[in-house]
Amino acid sequence: MKLLQEVQIVRGLGRWLAVLLVAMSGVALGPGSAVAQEEDIDTPYRWVEGGTRLGLVGGYIFTNRGDPPFGPGSSPFIGTRFRARLSSPLSLELGLGYGSSNEYVIDPRLEGGPAIVDTVNADWLIIQASLQFAFTGARSYHRLQPYVVLGGGVLQGLSTETSDVLASPQQPFVYEIGTSMMVHLGVGAEYHLSRRWGLAFEVRDNLWKIRTPDGWFRIDVLENILDSGSQAADKSQWTHNFELTASLYYYF
Repeated sequence: MKLLQEVQIVRGLGRWLAVLLVAMSGVALGPGSAVAQEEDIDTPYRWVEGGTRLGLVGGYIFTNRGDPPFGPGSSPFIGTRFRARLSSPLSLELGLGYGSSNEYVIDPRLEGGPAIVDTVNADWLIIQASLQFAFTGARSYHRLQPYVVLGGGVLQGLSTETSDVLASPQQPFVYEIGTSMMVHLGVGAEYHLSRRWGLAFEVRDNLWKIRTPDGWFRIDVLENILDSGSQAADKSQWTHNFELTASLYYYF
């Protein structure tokens, strides 16, 4: 009888020992299994590790010269943009772009009213500061990262040719870009080629101001414009200028 009791005790201890071993093995294997399961998860999202990048920009600006058409004409341009991540979805952008286009030379003193008498070359810079908001945050979806940009800056004239056609004196009647304030709104998407490189395509609406030359508001010039049946020009006008660009970014 005593021997039977001892056998039952040993069997009970064996069962408890087996349960304990299974539990311990589960604890040991559990984290590894969880990691393996996580690694096996197939997701279209990828983290964008770098937050600071420098880009080479090329594109085309479809300009609105205004009415009268003083402003610079449509042209290609090149530039560079620096972006630094401020938070998961938000980045700060600083940009610089150069363009070489043309301007119409308009004489408002002609008997039939203001008319284009010449076309001259004009070079300019666009200097911008923007905020970029990425819809997917610091991640890409199937390597794509769509975003919007909003900011402001200046359109800075560099040089304008002198017309040989406009009668002297020219200066009071010729438009000069000078330094014009501007704001912009845009949408785009970046495709992440690798951890270091990204290719972005973007469209922006640049809104800048065109100022009418002072000579257009002389009494004799205004009388000539009105007598010819033309409409007097406004002191200034805001125009929409659409920009299409492709940018290659390097992350560091």
